[in-house]
Amino acid sequence: MLPSLLLVAGASVLGLAAQASPVIEKRAEIDTLVLQFALGLEHLENAFYSNGLALYSASDFISEGYPAWVRKRLVQVGQHEAAHVSFLQNTLGSSAAAPCNYTFPHTSAESFLGLASILESVGVSAYLGVAGVGLTETSYITAASSILTTESRHQAWISSAVLKGSAWSASEDTPLGFSAAQSLAAQFIVACPLTNPALPITSFPSASIVESSYSAGDKITLSYTSSGSAEYLIIYSGLSSSATLISSSDKTVTLPSTLQGLAFALISTSSNSTAIDDSEVVAGTIILDFGLSSDEVSESSA
Repeated sequence: MLPSLLLVAGASVLGLAAQASPVIEKRAEIDTLVLQFALGLEHLENAFYSNGLALYSASDFISEGYPAWVRKRLVQVGQHEAAHVSFLQNTLGSSAAAPCNYTFPHTSAESFLGLASILESVGVSAYLGVAGVGLTETSYITAASSILTTESRHQAWISSAVLKGSAWSASEDTPLGFSAAQSLAAQFIVACPLTNPALPITSFPSASIVESSYSAGDKITLSYTSSGSAEYLIIYSGLSSSATLISSSDKTVTLPSTLQGLAFALISTSSNSTAIDDSEVVAGTIILDFGLSSDEVSESSA
């Protein structure tokens, strides 16, 4: 299961098909928005590895049962994130945001690695999602794609070689829109410089799962402030989505039995999972982690 902090977020997690893009009139402004958004994520990841590796020494990793090469590779991953920050800062110039102050819920090398796997997965989904917004500068498209593939290699290595799980969830990764990834990142942000540019991203009320553990096909109980109307749990897994009616009496819902790996969900008054408007979102987001061990066979997306 995920660290408990990651199960709740205060803004939307939307699949690409359901993400309403910010209203921007000039294409060049979209390029700037995407790069600013990416820099915010890279600042967070850079801080995560820098702070975590300063806390846990080589002997800490070894004492917890990890080979010496694990931390050495993590140092390289951290260097990659620093390089991503440098590239985006140089590209944005005076429009680049400064890093925020962050806090991360890990207390050991093991929990640090578990959170690293989740952050890398969210990073992959974020780059994949915003790619659909449409960068106009060819060099930016190439650079963003190069960072995306590197982030996916990070995630695959941590999940499989280090944590002994599967390097993937299903046949496709799940794209996340601007609000989706930002909502997850916001959990770790304490405060940002007031001079940082404000991004045009919608925030939604939080939602969580009451049960501490659950599996695909289980009935779960949701915690959120209801709209009073009929509400649906919208789940995004790979390039697919589904809508399941939530019981109005006790806020319970049965998860699809086909879910596996990492998925994302929100609560909406619309059952049209492929075209959710911001005004129809009641609460979100929720990360659903069903995991896959290294010897399990991954099926198609739910």
